[in-house]
Amino acid sequence: MRSAPLAKRLAGLCALLLGAASSPARAQYVPYGPFEVYPSMQLREGPGFKVLGDGLVIHPGIATELGYDSNMLMASQAGGAGVLRLRAHVDLATRPPQRLDVDSRQFLKFRFGAAVEYRQFFSQDTRIGYPQQVNAQSEADLRIKEGDPLSFRLYNQFLVTNDARNLEIATTQTFAPRIFERLSLLGMYRPFGGPLEIGLSESLRFDHYVQSELSRGRSFQNDVSLWGAYKVLPQTQVKLEVRSSWTSYYGDGAVIPSSAPLRITGGVQSLLWTWLGVSLYLGYGNSLHYGQTDTTQFVGDLSAYRYNNFVGGLEARLLLVQRMNLRLGWARDFFDSIYATYLRDDRLYLSYEHNPWRSLYLSAGFETYFRAYGPLVAPSLLYYRAYKNGATTRSDILVSLNAEASYRPLSWLQAGLSYSLLTDITDFGFVDGAGTRMDAGFVKHVVLFKADLSY
Repeated sequence: MRSAPLAKRLAGLCALLLGAASSPARAQYVPYGPFEVYPSMQLREGPGFKVLGDGLVIHPGIATELGYDSNMLMASQAGGAGVLRLRAHVDLATRPPQRLDVDSRQFLKFRFGAAVEYRQFFSQDTRIGYPQQVNAQSEADLRIKEGDPLSFRLYNQFLVTNDARNLEIATTQTFAPRIFERLSLLGMYRPFGGPLEIGLSESLRFDHYVQSELSRGRSFQNDVSLWGAYKVLPQTQVKLEVRSSWTSYYGDGAVIPSSAPLRITGGVQSLLWTWLGVSLYLGYGNSLHYGQTDTTQFVGDLSAYRYNNFVGGLEARLLLVQRMNLRLGWARDFFDSIYATYLRDDRLYLSYEHNPWRSLYLSAGFETYFRAYGPLVAPSLLYYRAYKNGATTRSDILVSLNAEASYRPLSWLQAGLSYSLLTDITDFGFVDGAGTRMDAGFVKHVVLFKADLSY
């Protein structure tokens, strides 16, 4: 696998990342529909060590997972492997309000941290062998005058990851490693501290695929959002948002045209009863691709190379039992793709979180993505001879199921067990240079035993 030789290059970046020590080891957040190959490690902090007086706390830790992956390559012909994950993480943050004096008011809140994760695979399958991977992340979150009529937030995230974005892998020989950087600045104004809230945010995103074969997918994006929200009742808020972006592909051989995605949405959020909260938003979205030049690099209906339809979401949040949260909902949006000019997801989801006894935590989630693609890039750009059966369109149904139980016997120790199922149901496939036909669908099971030592 190409993941093994890439580990050395990525390890150097990780060392720089830890040296910068910029932010917390929380689950990665990417604003365009991420899938993680393995369930994210939810790193629960301990009490931490006070530094520089009484206002800062440092939280070091190390987590490990050991288990089995039934289909490491996410291929139609599964290849299983043992998995070992080791993650070192450190956070530096201001003390939370509940641990400060009652009368204190924090002008500045921040959290800086970093994490590096090493993965080792063990398999007798000749397609897999014993490769290694190195992932890393860094985050910085700075909040100024939070809760005041005028407040600001500066947020930065840096990732070095082997995990495929949106489950999109170019071949079954690689996880499409990439470097991701996102810097966001947000300002909020509440006139006289009243029910009206006005917000403006600016984000810069840099997405760089490491492999030269995927250089055409390297992109830069600028994103601006303006919104207004008004609390019409004590537990009800309405919101209108306009979000405009600009995306440019800068890599060699880029064929997907630049775009200026636009989303205009309106919504309402309310607590109907003490046990039921709901939110609804609907609006219009357009990917606004422009500057298309070489139509020979695409297959399918090129008149539909823009997404031009509605976006929206509906969610219900239930608190039926003390310390148990249920969420169920639907969401539709469109995203970038390495396979096509865009992809559109209709997502149905159900999640469960429960703390039934002391430090015992249970969680489960079920998600189904009904995914459709715009005009596809030519198969030669993905290093295939053709698409199976001469396909000119693609649609998938992605199903994800996960469950986890964890227990914290000590303030600095947590142990747990997790299971996840991931399947891609599609009749789409590829034909390689030798004429071998390969299905894009797959089924993947992962079982992991976990331990996290953090303070």
